[in-house]
Amino acid sequence: MTDFSLPQGGLPELPVGTRVVRHPALWQPNEFDSWGRGEGVGVVVEPPFPLDPGEVDVRWPAGRCFEMQSGLCTLDSMPPAGQNSP
Repeated sequence: MTDFSLPQGGLPELPVGTRVVRHPALWQPNEFDSWGRGEGVGVVVEPPFPLDPGEVDVRWPAGRCFEMQSGLCTLDSMPPAGQNSP
């Protein structure tokens, strides 16, 4: 069972190589969604420079984008169908 509680200081950093999908309830759409941002399964990659806290660099099938971790789920932490948040 996945522990959804947050440690003090926020979300733990997602390591490079983590497979992610957009969180069904917490995803924040933006102008990059039109080219496929957040579609399918993404992979956390090494960013080209330091990112803000809570941000990760994700390579989606359609391209690469900086994402807020709060809008992502790892594949093993997806809420069950019909459940909007952990």
